Amino acid sequence: MTSYVIRASTEPAASKQWLAQQFPHRAWLIADLQQRIDRAPAPISAYAPNPDRFGRAMERTLALDLCDEPPYPRLIASLPEPGKRRLLTTAGYAPTTGASDGPWRKTSDRIPAARLFTVGSLLPDLDRAVHALRPAKPDEAQAIHAALRDRRTITVYARTTHAARPAFAAFWASYTSGFCNTLRGYGPVTAPLNLLEGLRIADFLAATTIVELKTGNLDDTHHLQALIDQVLAYALLAPVCGHPVTAAAMYLARYHVLAHYPLDTLLGRLAGQPINAIEAGQRLATLIRGEGPRKPPAASRFES
Repeated sequence: MTSYVIRASTEPAASKQWLAQQFPHRAWLIADLQQRIDRAPAPISAYAPNPDRFGRAMERTLALDLCDEPPYPRLIASLPEPGKRRLLTTAGYAPTTGASDGPWRKTSDRIPAARLFTVGSLLPDLDRAVHALRPAKPDEAQAIHAALRDRRTITVYARTTHAARPAFAAFWASYTSGFCNTLRGYGPVTAPLNLLEGLRIADFLAATTIVELKTGNLDDTHHLQALIDQVLAYALLAPVCGHPVTAAAMYLARYHVLAHYPLDTLLGRLAGQPINAIEAGQRLATLIRGEGPRKPPAASRFES
């Protein structure tokens, strides 16, 4: 999933080691990504006060802009009816049948950026509220109500979102300079893409292209190695989970870079030989299931 920085140590050892052994020829891809970064305009210099939270908010904001149907359907379905309607309407969606519990679809591609960012910034925190409060309040709607009634929580949320707006403006200007049209050109976007019952979660699937978004710094080889592992895992697991994949794309937003690679070419060059993607994905899935869930990230400032 999207993050401000990539922490290579968070990937369990068995699956990471297997990926390194099966796909050892990475120098060309690292060099290609670095060349793309070097050729691009100067990186975005703006930083949000809480970079990790900002990365999650940007992922949700882009999903709201790109998805014809509301993204994050499990979370949206858990919202109380008034909250669901308010959030989806703010993000530019409307019920297709007139009934709020029916399908919703995007009404326009020109929703103001500030509205999208407002909703995109709230979604990760609602998700955390649901999971944090679920043991005490099994009813998810009650859990969300409890979080939103907390005056301190709302105050912290509003302050954090407002402080991130200068950084958002810089990223949005880059995104709308052409990257949004390219991403839409890949095909209909799904967000997120849950793999292996949520053991891995890719940012976006655009038709048959896996898309990974990064908003942070990729300033050394270790960061790029970890990114490659992440994208490889998603691209291999998706077909095993019933989602055909023909390409992988890495959107390095801070550097104004969108790198797109046909999957067969990518896997073959990284492995040094032709690869049976289905067999490789099944092997990786077995390793990841054996490792179990990864440790959840630390709580954000919103929850402190």
